[in-house]
Amino acid sequence: MHAETLKYARVAAFLNRSALCLLLLPAACLFWALHAYPPQDACWLCLSLATWLWPFAGVLYLVSAGLHAGKRSPRIEKHTGWRKAHGH
Repeated sequence: MHAETLKYARVAAFLNRSALCLLLLPAACLFWALHAYPPQDACWLCLSLATWLWPFAGVLYLVSAGLHAGKRSPRIEKHTGWRKAHGH
């Protein structure tokens, strides 16, 4: 069970990093395009790139959130410890 959780955590981290790269790609494209094209054309190019990439990055974030192995709340763990201590 622990190995499976670790595998999901690694996949979730990979998807988070991939989504972050996709979110930053239009800014990198803008930096490049400002040197290669007129400013108005560079802005339109990067806006169109962001229009296609950002929804895909959002999907990656949602999938990674579903794979995230979250920690149980401390209140539940404390309550469980109380039950064990009192023989329940």
